[in-house]
Amino acid sequence: MRTLLLADDSITIQRVIALTFANEEFHVVAVSDGQQAIDKLASVRPDIVLAGTTMPNVDGYDLARYVRSQAAWTHVPVLLLTGAFETVDPARLEASGASGILEKPFEPTTV
Repeated sequence: MRTLLLADDSITIQRVIALTFANEEFHVVAVSDGQQAIDKLASVRPDIVLAGTTMPNVDGYDLARYVRSQAAWTHVPVLLLTGAFETVDPARLEASGASGILEKPFEPTTV
């Protein structure tokens, strides 16, 4: 079974992702901010990370940059979740090393 680490401060997004993968071969581990995700990386050993761009403490951009800076995690895709009305900072996106962006709200099948 694969593991998806979700870092998003929206309980709604956490529930949507959990329901989306309920019948898939993914175990979803949800946390509310990027620092909690960093703290869980070693114990969770995710196959993919989804992270909100605007979270308290450590945001998705900084989480992606952290994941990319760790030799053990450079192969793990990190997708940033951004709101439909949030401005994506192209320079921060590139510097973060994120694999891409998903715009909220999204269709569960898109994920």
